[in-house]
Amino acid sequence: MKKKIFIIGAGGLGRELAALIRALPEQFETAGFYDDIVPSGTTIMGLQVLGSIRQLASTSEAAQAVVAIGDPRIKQKIVSMLPELVQFPVIIHPSVVLGDASTIRFGQGTVLTAGVKLTVDIELGSHVLVNLNSTIGHNTRIDDFCSIMPGVNLAGGITLGKRVLIGSGVNIINRAEIGDDAIIGSGAVVRTNIASGTTAVGVPARTIK
Repeated sequence: MKKKIFIIGAGGLGRELAALIRALPEQFETAGFYDDIVPSGTTIMGLQVLGSIRQLASTSEAAQAVVAIGDPRIKQKIVSMLPELVQFPVIIHPSVVLGDASTIRFGQGTVLTAGVKLTVDIELGSHVLVNLNSTIGHNTRIDDFCSIMPGVNLAGGITLGKRVLIGSGVNIINRAEIGDDAIIGSGAVVRTNIASGTTAVGVPARTIK
């Protein structure tokens, strides 16, 4: 039976997730957007903006939702606003490749978009976004609210802390550890550990703040 699902965020990522959900017609039916900036009643991709995120937070009925926000900290803040009645299913595009699904674990609200590849012995926390054509190697652990942008390659044995943002086209070598709230700039090559709360850019990646 199809589940109605709301998309939180009506920006570019929200539209992309609307397209993703349409690729899963037997699982979900998009019921509309909630957004704090786009006015209620606006139509996007044939779907209406139903109200603000606070309006969804005040719901007294069970609902399914996905958070279409790339910024990890904002994503966590939104989830913390919502009642337990709002549930967050795992959403996986049909083109995703799982090397051994029995050894891969997903937390609630995780989204894998088109072209993503995961190998074996991988754990993704809650509300993790893995965007287009990214690859994740063996024995990798990604904590809650991380966002991985398109074209990222994570080699084996990598650890990402909470709320890490990985920019497009980043490559991270084996066994690197990225601390909580770190940001890795687009195109960087990470060869060493990156401390919590820092930003790293370049080839090889270096900390700039």
